[in-house]
Amino acid sequence: MKKVFIIASLFISILLNTNSVSAFSKNFENSLDPYLNKIKEINDTYGSNYYILSSNEFYTSEIKVNFESDYDKYIHFITSQDIDVFGQNLINELKYTIKDTYEIKLDNFTRSSYGSKTVAFFNGNNKMTLNYKYSGSTFDTSYKPTATVSKINSIMFFEMSSYSGKFMNSNKTYSVLAKGRVITTTGIANNKSYTVNFNL
Repeated sequence: MKKVFIIASLFISILLNTNSVSAFSKNFENSLDPYLNKIKEINDTYGSNYYILSSNEFYTSEIKVNFESDYDKYIHFITSQDIDVFGQNLINELKYTIKDTYEIKLDNFTRSSYGSKTVAFFNGNNKMTLNYKYSGSTFDTSYKPTATVSKINSIMFFEMSSYSGKFMNSNKTYSVLAKGRVITTTGIANNKSYTVNFNL
């Protein structure tokens, strides 16, 4: 589960939604063009979906704390970068999106039928905690495990929007599928998902 970035096909969304253009500060509309073109180039080449946050997304995202909740500072951070360095940074970020499934071994405690396990994922930028109930070497399916995700890194992290879980392997595995997006100071990647398999 290594996924981190904030730049999906904004170029396409701009073509399809004129509101996206007005979402950017008027001061940066023209200076953003080379970066939007670079994003489109990388998305087309690597099949990624990077984009730049709109002002509404920025103010509802945890990334705003890195820019003192000032959208113009966020845009300026992007446009102040050399365009080739900017592009290379996006390409470098792709390596964190490769691993998307994790296998975790759980410990059984004879004195309790409840357990909790916290593990790092997404290159150590996030951690997931599972609370569960078990009976011997299998999960107690009468209890639905709960999963929570928190960030470790404030510059690059996975932001979970929803998750689902299912019992597998004759109830010896509980598989969590976390969906959301990867956020970095450079851009965002939507539609990211990670699978964490907790095995008894």
